[in-house]
Order: sequence, then structure tokens, then C-alpha cells
Amino acid sequence: MSTAQTTNSLAPPRTPAEPKRGTPRRRPRRLGTALALAPAGLLILAFAGYPLIESGYLSLTRWGGIGSPTWTGFSNYSGLFTDGTVAHAALVTVEFAVLATVGIVVLATALAATVSAGVKGRAFYRVIWFLPGIAPVTAVGIFWSQAAVPQQGAVNVVLGWLGLGDEHEWLAQSSTAIYPTAAAAVWAGVGFAFILILGATEQIDVSIYEAAKIDGASRLRQFFAITLPLIRPVLAITTMLEFVWAANGFTMVWAMTGGGPGTATQTLPVLIYVKAFQFTDFGSASAMAVLSGAVLLVLGLIGLRLSNGRETSR
Repeated sequence: MSTAQTTNSLAPPRTPAEPKRGTPRRRPRRLGTALALAPAGLLILAFAGYPLIESGYLSLTRWGGIGSPTWTGFSNYSGLFTDGTVAHAALVTVEFAVLATVGIVVLATALAATVSAGVKGRAFYRVIWFLPGIAPVTAVGIFWSQAAVPQQGAVNVVLGWLGLGDEHEWLAQSSTAIYPTAAAAVWAGVGFAFILILGATEQIDVSIYEAAKIDGASRLRQFFAITLPLIRPVLAITTMLEFVWAANGFTMVWAMTGGGPGTATQTLPVLIYVKAFQFTDFGSASAMAVLSGAVLLVLGLIGLRLSNGRETSR
């Protein structure tokens, strides 16, 4: 046998070259993918695309709900910047969203760290802490609004047992109404954040904690030095999602206070509803909805960008 024949017999078999993009072999695959995604795309266009386009059109008109809209251009948008009620609602929205988001993320992180640390009954806690998230938001709002009633409400009864008084009118005072409303939003929303953060926490290699324990690090030290840095991308995304959901939240605020007392808890979603369905000013309401949606979209994209940057830098 010659040297050339020996070399050829030992050479690895040739694999067929990958077809280039755009070649006929790839076109049927792309066509099949497009056909598979077509139903979902049509549903998105029908239930999300069309309402967005319609809202954008109504924001450029004056319409009272009956008859044909009257074209007004960008006058609705310019009016938002001179309307004091819009500025007040924006501040209330930011305050409510920050309170709810911070409460949800902090509590969910603490609960996830407790469960992942191997506390007894962890399977039970997984379920019990997620249950408020599946309760109807309207029912949750009504329950907590009744719990804040002076003397008879559950919150005031417990405070009375502790010697702190049972006549607190939490929801009837402009200076305090936002806090029980945000607390109810935390109670209802902590379950979803808890599941996300717990999943990230349990992905951390146990050997890292064992090495830290050998070095004498306490549980608290391990939490701040190991757990928090490693789950930071999930925390960033969860915080962004919770802020957007809280800023868009309508049901909890409406069920508990209706935006009152006065305008103390009148967030932008509540003001949009009042403008549209009580004052039949659908043009201004649509402009507020489009503008607030654009702001939240930009904030969400910034949050995703920052979280991706932190993930790639690790």
C-alpha cells in the first residue's frame, strides 16, 4: 500500500458544506417557520396592533364617544403639558410604582433567600407565598379596603390589640391613602417576583456557599457577597417588570380608593379612565395613554439594556 493511500484512509470523512443563507435548501425551512408563526402574528396584530393604531389616531382627534372624531392634530398632547391634573397624576403614579416595586422586590428577595437556605416547610412556603398572586385583583382591593376600616377592619383591630389604636382612617386621609394601596399591591404581586428570584437563587452552585462557609462567612455575609451579585440580572429585570406593571395598574387603586380621597391616589391609569368614561374626552385620554405607554416602553428598554450589559460583563 502506498503512502498516499495510507494518508487518505486515515483522513476524517468529509462533511457536506453548509448551505449558504438564501440557498434553495433553506427557503422551505424559512417558509415553514413563517407559516407556523403566522397565527400568533395575526393574533398579536388583532388584539394589540389594532388597538394601538386606533389609540394613536384618537389621540390626534376630539371625540366624545358618539359620532365621527374631529381632527385636532397634536393639540391634545400640547394640552397635557399645561394640565396640572396630569402632572399630579404622573407624580402619584411614580410614587405608587416606586413603593410597590421596592416592597415587592425586597420582600420577594428575602423570601427567596429564606426558602433557598433550606428552611423547614419550604415546599409549603412555595405555595402559600404564591397564592395571593392568583387571587382576583378586584377581590384583593375590596378585602384590604375593608380591612382598613376604623375599629372594625382587620388591620385596625390588630393595631388595637397591640395598643396602637384602632381608629386609623388610612384610606380617608390624603396623606396616607397611597400607602395601604401600595401595601395591598405588594401583597398581591410578591408571589410572581418570588418565583423568579427563587429560580435564580437556586441556580447558584452550592460549592460557592460551602467555600464561603469554610472561610467563616455568615449567612448574612453570604447573602450580600454571593447571592445578590449573582442574581443581579434577574433582580434588574424583575424590578423593571414590576415597575411597569405597577405604573400601569388600575384595578387595585380603583377598587380600594377610586383615585381618592380627592385626587390623592389618582394615578395616570385612573385619570385616563375618568377622562374617557366619565368626562367622555377620549382624545385627551388616548393622548395620555400613548404618551405614558411610550415613556414606560423607553424605561423598559433602558432596563433591559442595563441588565444585558451587566450579564455580559460578568
